[in-house]
Amino acid sequence: MTTSPSLARPEIQAELISEALGSASVGFLVWDENRRYIAANAAACEILGTTLEELLGREVGAQTVEGAEAVDEALASGFVTGTATVHRLDGRSPIEVFYATFTTKAAGMPFMATVIAPLQPA
Repeated sequence: MTTSPSLARPEIQAELISEALGSASVGFLVWDENRRYIAANAAACEILGTTLEELLGREVGAQTVEGAEAVDEALASGFVTGTATVHRLDGRSPIEVFYATFTTKAAGMPFMATVIAPLQPA
């Protein structure tokens, strides 16, 4: 299989990744040094039971029992995985999720990102 050289261009890669994350069935969240959400895809909002507008600026980990400890561990190590019970913001029953949190860069600036996926089908 051959790949077009144009697909290797950074701007095309960024667009492909952005589109893939936007339509992914797993949640993807980005947060800043103040432990506040600054970006999320539609799946993350659905899993957390909120809208993007309600989520942005909220404290990372506030909806989980393990939240503060997991956030501290992720910040200290740069990478952490585990499971957590998420208390949804819309009042639906809590949901168990797998999460992976890691350091990344966006627009050349360091951020943390978290991927979440329900452990049981909705």
